[in-house]
Amino acid sequence: MKRQKHILISLLISGIFSCVLAQDPFESDSTLSSILSQSIANSIEIADVNNDGYDDILLSGYDSTRFGIFIDVFLGNSNGTLSRGFQTNYVTYPDTIAEYFGGIGNISVADVNLDGGIDIYVNGSARSSLLLNNSSGSFSESSLLPNLSVTYSNGGWGDVNMDGRPDLFLMGVNEYADNILNELYVNSGNNLDEDLTTIFPSLFTGSSTWGDFDNDGDPDLIISGQTANPNSSVSRLYQNEPIGRLTEVTTADAINGLKAGSSHFVDLDSDGDQDLIMTGWNKIEGKLVTWILENEPLGTYSLSSNQIDFAVAYGTIDAIDYNLDGFQDFLIAGADSVRNYAGKVHSMSGRVFLNNHDGSFTSIKEIPGARTARFADIDLDGKPDIVASGTREIGNDSLSFSHIFINTISDTNEAPLPPAALTAFAVSTRAIFSWGAGSDDIDNTNSLSYNIRIGSSSGGNQLMSSAIPYNFSNVGKRLIREFNEIPHGTYYWSVQTVDGSGRVSDWSQEDTLFIPRLVASTQSLPGVYYSSAGWADYDEDNIPDLALTGVTFSGTSITSLFSNTNGLLSQDLNQSIDAVFGGHLSWVDYTNDGHLDLTMTGFQINNFFGGFVTSFYKWENGIYIPDNDSEIHEDLNFDGIGDNWVNGGVNGHHWGDYDNDGDLDYVQGGFDNYYRRHLDIFYNDNGILRLDTNQSHLIPINPAIVQWVDLDKDGNLDLVTIGADDTESIRMRVYLNNSNHILLPGINWESEIFGVTAGSIAFADYNGDGYDDFALSGLNKDGELITYIAMNGVNTFIVTHILQGVYYGKVSWGDYDSDSDLDLLVTGQSSAEGSLGSVPVTTIYYQENDDFYIDQTLSIDSVGISFSQWGDYDVDGDLDLFLSGFKADQDVVAQVYDNLEGLDNPNKAPNAPYLLDDSNINNNRVTLTWSAPVDPQNNNGTSTPEIGLKYHIQIGSDDQNNDHAISTGHYGIGEIGLIGDTKKTIKGLEEGNYSWRVRALDYGYAASNWSSTDYFYIDVTAPTIDTIRANYVADNQIILIVKFKEDFYLDVNKEPTVLVTHPFYPDLGGPGPDDDSLLVEKQSFNGDEWTGILLLPDSYSGRAIEVHVYGAEDDRENIMTPVSIFKTPESIISQNGGTAISENGKVNLLLPQNAVSGDISISITEQGVPPDSSSYIYEVANGITYLISDLYDIKPMNQSLKKPGILRINFPDSTCLITEELNQFFNINCAKSTCNELNGEWIAISDSNMTPPFIGMVDTSISGVLPVLKLGGSQISISGNSYMQVQIDTFGTYGAFVSMDTTLQSDSIDIEKIVCQPRIFSPKGGPSSVFEFTETNIIYSLEEAQNVTARIFNLSGRLKRTIKPEFSSQIGHQVMNWDGKDSNGDIVPSGLYIITLEKDKDNKILRTTVGVLNR
Repeated sequence: MKRQKHILISLLISGIFSCVLAQDPFESDSTLSSILSQSIANSIEIADVNNDGYDDILLSGYDSTRFGIFIDVFLGNSNGTLSRGFQTNYVTYPDTIAEYFGGIGNISVADVNLDGGIDIYVNGSARSSLLLNNSSGSFSESSLLPNLSVTYSNGGWGDVNMDGRPDLFLMGVNEYADNILNELYVNSGNNLDEDLTTIFPSLFTGSSTWGDFDNDGDPDLIISGQTANPNSSVSRLYQNEPIGRLTEVTTADAINGLKAGSSHFVDLDSDGDQDLIMTGWNKIEGKLVTWILENEPLGTYSLSSNQIDFAVAYGTIDAIDYNLDGFQDFLIAGADSVRNYAGKVHSMSGRVFLNNHDGSFTSIKEIPGARTARFADIDLDGKPDIVASGTREIGNDSLSFSHIFINTISDTNEAPLPPAALTAFAVSTRAIFSWGAGSDDIDNTNSLSYNIRIGSSSGGNQLMSSAIPYNFSNVGKRLIREFNEIPHGTYYWSVQTVDGSGRVSDWSQEDTLFIPRLVASTQSLPGVYYSSAGWADYDEDNIPDLALTGVTFSGTSITSLFSNTNGLLSQDLNQSIDAVFGGHLSWVDYTNDGHLDLTMTGFQINNFFGGFVTSFYKWENGIYIPDNDSEIHEDLNFDGIGDNWVNGGVNGHHWGDYDNDGDLDYVQGGFDNYYRRHLDIFYNDNGILRLDTNQSHLIPINPAIVQWVDLDKDGNLDLVTIGADDTESIRMRVYLNNSNHILLPGINWESEIFGVTAGSIAFADYNGDGYDDFALSGLNKDGELITYIAMNGVNTFIVTHILQGVYYGKVSWGDYDSDSDLDLLVTGQSSAEGSLGSVPVTTIYYQENDDFYIDQTLSIDSVGISFSQWGDYDVDGDLDLFLSGFKADQDVVAQVYDNLEGLDNPNKAPNAPYLLDDSNINNNRVTLTWSAPVDPQNNNGTSTPEIGLKYHIQIGSDDQNNDHAISTGHYGIGEIGLIGDTKKTIKGLEEGNYSWRVRALDYGYAASNWSSTDYFYIDVTAPTIDTIRANYVADNQIILIVKFKEDFYLDVNKEPTVLVTHPFYPDLGGPGPDDDSLLVEKQSFNGDEWTGILLLPDSYSGRAIEVHVYGAEDDRENIMTPVSIFKTPESIISQNGGTAISENGKVNLLLPQNAVSGDISISITEQGVPPDSSSYIYEVANGITYLISDLYDIKPMNQSLKKPGILRINFPDSTCLITEELNQFFNINCAKSTCNELNGEWIAISDSNMTPPFIGMVDTSISGVLPVLKLGGSQISISGNSYMQVQIDTFGTYGAFVSMDTTLQSDSIDIEKIVCQPRIFSPKGGPSSVFEFTETNIIYSLEEAQNVTARIFNLSGRLKRTIKPEFSSQIGHQVMNWDGKDSNGDIVPSGLYIITLEKDKDNKILRTTVGVLNR
């Protein structure tokens, strides 16, 4: 009603005195004007730069007579006069089109560094500078803003993120980068940093203006300008939503493009929202335009029905109630005549427009030549005056001016009254300051604006500055200022009223607001007691989530996961996890897949089962599913209850790598469902937990506190337990982990002092000596409540601090105040009397100078039957607090407290570890080391000491394609997985390639970036021979190429030795009996391939060789097993004949001259027949035939021979006979020492009650299970090894056999014939021999077993030699060998010799001839 009356009165006055009101009330004051510099300014600002309580004038622009940009400050005095203040200029060059009318750029003022003084930002004409106020009105350049050189530019201050610090929007052409710059620079307090969240169009030759057009309390932004196209005009409106994020308003159809434009937000119709005035050059209109836009409905602009016929380019707009009628008038100045798309300026002018209260405006004053103009109360009479600058003729320096026009209206204007009823409070990270409305003699309360000052000291400006330009409000018309993330501490604040004429009230009486370090958050969680919880990033978005178990107020139990989305915890309804309470919960990646799993112990009521339970849930595609594969769930009595399901309380289980194999193992204690005590250790076997039955020293306990911790810093996790054994003796027991990972009682550590029930323990190195200490709470054996801090005395624990005792609670370490030492949180029941939960307590002890003090400034729920855990859930650099339990009023809570320390003093994460070293590798064990990084100092100058840093390690397997295969690298918040030293030993690694990295964690659980990834490999396999090639390049010269097989790296500094011996005659007649080998001369060795040259001596017989290689070694010092491989020429020349040998030397084949039609390449390859498939049934009536060698393929398969070849196959004299239920076989690969282990019988072949060995050929044309053609053969001994030899006429698959079958295939036996192959041979041998062969084979066949004798005669009939077989001849093909020597051992002369064969049973003598050629 009051507002309506005011409007009616205003309209009446307007109607009666319209002609009077339209008169020009502004008179030029030459005296004041003469003080001002007469340079053409492109912008004017009004503010109190010297803090004397009087507004000053700041002018800036380009002046060629001053060689660049100038800033002139004129100080307002208490008597309304002016005096010169700070002046400076920058030598630079002009914007081309504006050289003669002040340049294109501006100054913008604000208290940038919140020190209570107005600072200046100036830009344009290849300049960009921030000048900070030195508190007295003088200025110094600052480096807060990046170094830039901008032209055709404009910049303006606005607090975009509402943190109290002015931010800067800047547009223009960046001369350094030669690009168009449109950027928002956010003020962090230390720097103005480029904000990359909003992409702006590339505009210049324009302007930017901040204003709250949607009345939500934060500043929005409008920008306008041209693109690279000179015939363009663009405008964009941006809404600040959410706070700090500018989003383009695409529905602002009434806002059209302007080039060289200006904008101003002002409430023209006094309806409480910001209307908009815009002026500049528009491409569509092709001329200068001014638009007055009405904000109706709120946040929507439309053209007002009344517009003005005056527009400018390169100008300014200001608005104020100059005539004190309660309505905002406005002033426009700039270039009023332009051409070439506003690229050329002809003249400039300024006009003042009177608000007629009906949406129309009347021009009441013109200022010819004005480039820029501002309202200011120069004469201190409470009425706005005008400051203007320009030139009446562009290019004529003598006609430039800076004038002051005094407002001569007769009305008076009293200062408004300050607000009252100041109220402030904090909610979570938000602080809200509100106040009652001020009052004014002219403006009603809806038209008043406000300034707020907030400091951390009385009268201070540390949060919101009192240094505010004239006719400006840092709050607007709202009666509230909200901060989202205000640091903790005491704040002193006051509010000031601003009326429509720009006049301000005194500051209100100062009020205070205290914000504690920990404040209750707005998270909504179900209240629980008998609870357990855990912070961890289970959904892998780099923000900690929460798991929560417990009993709610209604008595139901829950297990719920709460996903953290941008700091908001909401229940993950995709999870279905059985409810558990009264126990312990752990986040842990025990499956080593890189995803966190969940384990719980506690009490469960589910499906009519009420009892103790151990629950494992593993991650599978984001869902947690029950995992019942581990031995923990073993149910030997089939009662449906796991035999190892237990509950020991709030510390009833724990995870740690006690066996140093990289993955996390599990320990638990407590009662099972038959009330048997447990203390069980389960080792992790690829995600399956198996009971470690080697741990025989563990004493089962209940209740159970169990914790893995490396007490003695030997790199092995020890086990600390607290609980009662079967005798009800409650004590702490420590089990020390030895090198074999057997846990042995640590007698010196054992103590009754630390025996508690309903207790809680937390380990940490609180005193920074490198050894983990602990805090413990609970009820001791004497019925006393205790809370102890105990120091690790290396072989015992020593109580150093006794705090208020509690039980049924939780102790937790964490550096909550970011001062780089560990503080302690204690919750629980503080009295053993009364009902449980009736006397709860929550206390935070901060550490200072190695002592602990209660933080009395906090107001936190006291909870009993409670759980608590620190964790930076909002990722702001400080430890927040989760708390749950019973309050004294029996309410049940689960509350997150936000820590505000990170706002002013964020805990900086450590640098990444460096100098990773994995060179200490021994067999399948590696010790990984790294150098401790520096933990950067926090803002308070503190940092976690090097010895206080902990580490996470991640070890992956390349072979498994799993970066988490050995050590996960994904951990929850807490001590699980922490390493307290800069090294980690991993044992039992399989051969393969591995990657690893490490990160550091400080006292505040802030994790560094992961280090660079390093790589190592485990190699436990010695090098082997891949191939040996023998290139016969001359009669006596062979090039040997030995290719090694090594999965990793051969040591090129450890060269192999390569020797050669004769396959059959190792004694080559060298210097002595110990020197029977030929050394191959090395040519090269590159780590994979060794090459050497062998020269055969003249005494060498034939060209077959046995190559011996040994001594090759890999980089892990694995030495190869010596290898011997037989080689022959790859091709046998038909007319010469030759020998082929298998690589293992166990089979050789001699072909006589012209056995084949042409030259031939022969290979003899072993099949590798498995031992258990080496027995065959040929005919049921004839029993089993056994393979006593491997099967060998002689290729080309089925090659026919014109002359018989001699085949020799090695077989063992003794072997292992394995008898199984359905099988019996000879395991020829088995050593005598292992035969008994295989339940076999070691027997000699000759004692096997079977046929003597024979050679057989696999013949698929034979029907039966074993298609073997039995060829017979003669047994001989070569170098102490047993061979069977037989004549063959076809290549194929051959082996040595014994059999129960005495029959032989007879179709190939010719008992009436004797043959010598080769027919001509050279006993002397050597490379110069005509023939390769040094002996001949006497080939014959027997129909039955009998003795035979061969005699050799020369042509004169003289007997030279008598030969009998080494072993008795048997049925089949037989061979005897003559080496060309007589009975005295001398080589017979060259010539033709007669050989006879006598059989003792049939009195037959067979004859043949053979030639000896010794050339």
